[in-house]
Amino acid sequence: MRIRSILSLAASAVAVLALATPSQAADDGAYFIRDARSGQCLAGGEGPLGGHVEPCNPGTVWEIRNQGNGLARIVEARGEGRCLALSPIRIYPPVVRVDRCGNQPDEWSIQGPDGGAPVAIALGRGELGYLTTEGNRAVLLPDGGSQWVLQRLG
Repeated sequence: MRIRSILSLAASAVAVLALATPSQAADDGAYFIRDARSGQCLAGGEGPLGGHVEPCNPGTVWEIRNQGNGLARIVEARGEGRCLALSPIRIYPPVVRVDRCGNQPDEWSIQGPDGGAPVAIALGRGELGYLTTEGNRAVLLPDGGSQWVLQRLG
């Protein structure tokens, strides 16, 4: 009986530590973020409706920067300090664009296994929606699946 209590307490402690230590599905670094359905890459574009997919090219490289809280910023690799963020344009479904990091909600959770399998990318922890596509536009929807392949570069 006493051993069961100790094992139960140990299991509880491990569960609490797992919740307190956010995991990351991607290491910091440069990536193509490839749509598993079309094979095209996430691109920032210009303007408030800028987020879209297009053939992968040097302009579609992103840097993933983990923030230490289980969330990451997805930053254009051009060195201009611009992140993938929620557009301030109020339409449904909400769209994403690139904006100065920290200006709009721009911290994402990358949900799923690492190692090349498709992952889900959610704004926040999913409360603001999951990144997906409608046509070639990048949008946020309440339900998202594992749609994105993170292709590490370099």
